[in-house]
Amino acid sequence: MIVWLTTVLTEEKDLSTARIECSPRVHAQIRHALRAMLETHLPDRDIRVVSQASRNDGNSLPLLCHITEDAPQSPSSLPVLLLGADHPAGAVVLTPGSALTNAGDSPFLGTLMSETPESLGLRRNIRLLLDDSRKTRLLMSRTQAIQQASLEKTQTIQELRISLRMLSTRIMRLPPETPASEQTEQPTPAPPPVVPLPPEEPIPEPIPTPPFWLRAGQRLKRILRPRPPQPVIPVQEEPDTDESSPTPVPAPAPEPGPESDPAPFSVRRVLFVAGEPDTPGVLYRCYRNAAATRDAGFEARVQPCASIGYDDILWADVMVFWRVEYSGHVSTIFDLAAAENVITVFDADDIVFVPHYARVDMIDGIRSIGATEERIERCFSEMRRTFLRCDQGSTTTAELVFAMHSLRPVVHLLPNVYDILSLRHARMALRMRGEPGRVNAGDGLVRIGYATGSRTHQQDFGPICPTIAEVLRQRPEARLVLFREPVTHRPILLMEEFPSLIPVQDQIEWRDMVPLEELQDEFARFDISIAPLVTGNVFCEAKSEIKFFEAALSGAATVASPTGPFQRVIRHGETGFLADSPTDWYDALIALIDNPERRVRMARDAYHSVLWPFGPQAQTRRMKLVLTSMSGDEAAALAGETRLARDRLAPAPVPVIPPSRTLFHHDALGEAPVTVVITSYNYEAHLLDALESVAAQTLPVLDLIVVDDGSSDGSVALARIWMERHCDRFNRLILRQSIANAGLGGARNIGMDAAETVHVMQLDADNTLRPEACETLLDSMGDSTAYAYPLIACFNEHGPVLADISTDTHQQPGAPELLGDLPFNPLSLVSGNRIDAMAMVTKWAWAAVGGYYVSREAMGWEDFDLWCSLAERGLPGHHVPQILADYRQHETSMTNTSTEKEAHKARVVAFVQARHPWIRLSAERAKPRKN
Repeated sequence: MIVWLTTVLTEEKDLSTARIECSPRVHAQIRHALRAMLETHLPDRDIRVVSQASRNDGNSLPLLCHITEDAPQSPSSLPVLLLGADHPAGAVVLTPGSALTNAGDSPFLGTLMSETPESLGLRRNIRLLLDDSRKTRLLMSRTQAIQQASLEKTQTIQELRISLRMLSTRIMRLPPETPASEQTEQPTPAPPPVVPLPPEEPIPEPIPTPPFWLRAGQRLKRILRPRPPQPVIPVQEEPDTDESSPTPVPAPAPEPGPESDPAPFSVRRVLFVAGEPDTPGVLYRCYRNAAATRDAGFEARVQPCASIGYDDILWADVMVFWRVEYSGHVSTIFDLAAAENVITVFDADDIVFVPHYARVDMIDGIRSIGATEERIERCFSEMRRTFLRCDQGSTTTAELVFAMHSLRPVVHLLPNVYDILSLRHARMALRMRGEPGRVNAGDGLVRIGYATGSRTHQQDFGPICPTIAEVLRQRPEARLVLFREPVTHRPILLMEEFPSLIPVQDQIEWRDMVPLEELQDEFARFDISIAPLVTGNVFCEAKSEIKFFEAALSGAATVASPTGPFQRVIRHGETGFLADSPTDWYDALIALIDNPERRVRMARDAYHSVLWPFGPQAQTRRMKLVLTSMSGDEAAALAGETRLARDRLAPAPVPVIPPSRTLFHHDALGEAPVTVVITSYNYEAHLLDALESVAAQTLPVLDLIVVDDGSSDGSVALARIWMERHCDRFNRLILRQSIANAGLGGARNIGMDAAETVHVMQLDADNTLRPEACETLLDSMGDSTAYAYPLIACFNEHGPVLADISTDTHQQPGAPELLGDLPFNPLSLVSGNRIDAMAMVTKWAWAAVGGYYVSREAMGWEDFDLWCSLAERGLPGHHVPQILADYRQHETSMTNTSTEKEAHKARVVAFVQARHPWIRLSAERAKPRKN
């Protein structure tokens, strides 16, 4: 009993006085024995034993635990000790002598109280443990008394030293005594004069000897944390000019250099500690952030909090505690982490560290999950204690960052993100419905999905429920998709709270809940996804943007409440709708149901808007800055500068996708690593060469998209016939044609929009790729590489073009003329473009900067503008010094017919310089390429 109570009190270190509540029958039986034991074993705590039926003053004290003879009917947030003969675990009677007596039929107690040698030995060991515990506490009490006495004596010594110093100073200030007159009869020698010490040379103080406990502690500290060895200062003797002064003179200490400086602390390993390892949040906050950590060049692990051991702490440089409640185990982890100089970070994805928010009127989910306000408040309090032990914080939204700043000054914003596997699932599920970005007939129904994963959103759904019911009543083709438990078929939403749905219950589709890895398949069934939240509620306002970006990945348009995070990511009317009032919700839903084209376009733009900020590549960059900032002052300053500079960048626009029609579509529903996009305008004479060069690629699985920008020759028919005959070679084949001539940037954006792979190879219809082009460029790119470009050989109708011997060039005169022959360096773009458009570009990087610009007045430098935009955001390219493509020089090329014309070149230069004021072009005048 005492061991158990001591364990409880260890968890409640702040309690100096408390009460123990007993059921009435137990209180009458054990209160005297329990009080005697408490006075004997826990004399320093004021603990009162009260009956649950009483109403005395003890009820105002903090409640420590319950003792009862009956099993509780519901879970308790406090410890409970069960006593009594009726309890299956046995019964216990406590006596003043601390002996255990069997008062029931417990097999354990029967064995314990028997007279066998094993039982006698066990009881003897229990008594020895109790005696040892009593002696330990007595020794600790005596040690504290000795320490207090030592401190008092030390203070007395200090006071005496001060008094002695004051007295000595006063004596030194007295005038010297006049010597006695000389005796004429019998002169006596005068006494030696007293020479006082000069005030500038005071008597040195005696160094007091510290108390033993202090000296022992300092010695232990030196053993545990030895100082770095001091550099040996060489001794240099003076020149042998004076034999009487042979004393060696120490040389000046050398300036600290790379060899003498201690190695600075650097982060290498990060341990993510999961406080709720069996909940879906662990995927977003631990596993995906751990993946971002590894992609950033660090080591990372994820472990449940309960399994953390000393070896794990030794391994880590940084420990991230996600939703970890404080406990004795956690306290030990922090103590060891501090001893090992491990940086600790508290991570949360909700306001779970403010205890007074644990109210049903603020968090409606409390009543739905079967918990009490007291239990949730205790949980929040324990997480707050964990946060206060951490060095820094990290979280998902700006609102949570602001809330965390009241407890810790350094808080990192790491939003929830998707991973590559989720993206693949989402896009494949969308492709199975038809061509993405196109209105597909399907079954003629419009599905409005509410993908809530827990029974905690009753209050969020309540205000919009009548509006949803009215929309369903007015639009018979509309369906509301809700979810239920797979086995019991119990709805996630408690339907008895929403009677307005009863008249339209035939228009409700029920779907069984699925594992998180299959959630994107469910989103792909939606035409519209709704994300209602109670605006103005501090808990809801801090919710992340998950429901928006996961719906966007699967091609669903979103209507959401205008909370802070949703307002920052949803461009109202463009990438989604923000709706607050019932009228707002009704208008948004009706607009999307009645206008399929707008619905598909909005979902497409939402997809492009979330591809970069909520993707793994962006999270990798954020994580690298966070961890780099922990590696010393200079690293923190550089990381802070980079972070602040990136925050000042204006958000990129959504890529402009001109209207187009699909003329041919083939999808084998496989997964290709690369898509080749061919843009064509009146290139019938050269198109077949480009197509054949793509078919000859060494990659066995490949996607091909041809975008015709309103050609007037026979190139469209040629491309379609060629595609029909090459379906077996490609995974996806798409032929799109712009509704009106959109220009080169618009045509490239149409192709990028249609691509469903991460990597997209750009190819103009008058150029060709060499067979190993796609495979070589793909292999050269890392996860964070935005684009890769090769060497490109120039040719014309006579064969290879040779470098001009009369021009200043670093290429050997007479050798084949090459494009893209400089290594990657963003500063090379300051004076002009050095990278041709024939490059492999990642779709996330294209979306991150708003795609290629679309301007018919400034056509020609779309690729240069893209490289500049990527450089401004620190997204790297990569140069492959191998000839992998061929550039055709001819009279009808766009370079000669448009870009390098004097008037047009001036417009292009002005347009691009206005977008990127940092460039200083070295060749602004038109310079057509020779044929």
